[in-house]
Amino acid sequence: MKRTAAYAACLSALALLSGHAAAQSSVTIYGTLDVGLDRIDKGEGNVQGTLFGVSGTTPVPNRLAAPATITTRLTPSHTRQSNIGFRGVEDLGGGYRGLFVLEGGVTIDNGGMANDNRLFGRQAYVGLTTPVGEVKLGRQASPMLISYYLVTPEAIGSTDLLAAGLVVNTVQTWQDNQISYAIKQGPWTAIASYATNSGIGSGISAARSVATSSTPVATGTTGQIVGGLTAGAETASGRGKTAGAMIAYRTDQLVALASYHRNNFDGVPIGVVSGTTLVPLFFGERFTSFMAAAKYTFPGAGTSIAVAGHNAQFSLRGNTDPEVRTWTATIKQPVGAFDLTATFLNTYFTNYTKGKDRGLMLGVDYNFSKRTALYTRFGGIKDKRGNVVVSSATPLPLAGGPGSILIPLGTQEVPLFSGAGQNIDARTTMLSLGIRHSF
Repeated sequence: MKRTAAYAACLSALALLSGHAAAQSSVTIYGTLDVGLDRIDKGEGNVQGTLFGVSGTTPVPNRLAAPATITTRLTPSHTRQSNIGFRGVEDLGGGYRGLFVLEGGVTIDNGGMANDNRLFGRQAYVGLTTPVGEVKLGRQASPMLISYYLVTPEAIGSTDLLAAGLVVNTVQTWQDNQISYAIKQGPWTAIASYATNSGIGSGISAARSVATSSTPVATGTTGQIVGGLTAGAETASGRGKTAGAMIAYRTDQLVALASYHRNNFDGVPIGVVSGTTLVPLFFGERFTSFMAAAKYTFPGAGTSIAVAGHNAQFSLRGNTDPEVRTWTATIKQPVGAFDLTATFLNTYFTNYTKGKDRGLMLGVDYNFSKRTALYTRFGGIKDKRGNVVVSSATPLPLAGGPGSILIPLGTQEVPLFSGAGQNIDARTTMLSLGIRHSF
């Protein structure tokens, strides 16, 4: 599989995984810029009988509450997450190396910063490589995120449906205040991590540091998204304490791995913003997830096939603990300078609403070189809303599959397809044409 510097950033900064040698001190500037023109078609949703289908106590018809729309946009990060980073390594001798990484996401369509407006929102850490492993301290990728990077034939852009289970909870991706340890022996790699608060604030909602057309600005009374700008502040209660682990077997043809994640919510309210106030729908206690995945690349043909299963459970105060199960598969075939991909998604609540999201994404990349490519993507996701259920904190009705519920509640930072989002019980499709360059 072809790897750009930006794609490898999550891995190469971890010297044991990337295999980079460091004979002397060096600093490298790297990154990826990915932007495309897209068309988003949303079908009319069905929000009747839910809190999204009323204004006060007055029912609002679907054509107004969840209208069908067609939008043309210039948006970033379709096939890769746009970013720029600085990586430094110093050879200390005797098998020891000092290292650091500072890496920030870029919204190239407007020149802004991603990851809730952070300067170095992806990675900001310092570490030490030793003969018996590597230790890093700071904001880092979680073991779960590294697992997905190792197995996906794509690279976790906004159209990479293989990562659907990953984004159910944003702190499964990048984590504040993390300490990690990694070791590699032959084809085996193991990682363990602990964060004092990975990014769980005092209240959780869709509010963020900069207001958007559909979300308010985060304040002390609104709560903020999981992984928000100030969510990682530690407290005496231990809110946001997080542990994770990964073990992987890697050869040129086969990657097989398993990963685990657990974070503490410590009873924080999870809900929606009304005016400038958070209305709690749930009180979160903890979140636990695990995944297993494999990728095989056929020698000679270069065909890659990857499958992943992810299971996540939100433990909430009350009688219901929503469980999300996600199955994904990707096939990628190089044909000369072209890469052809197809990704399949099935994610659903095993309990709760029993809503589900099913999707298919097709892709074609034309590689001018190892660094520059034109691409197109076409596909979509269909949400089936399932049953109407009542939230446990404030008795308000909800329905929908994982994506249509968890995004408005703030556990996922960026909605589907570079922020497009989706309507409940409707189909959302995307057609895009873009360009990508890595350096």
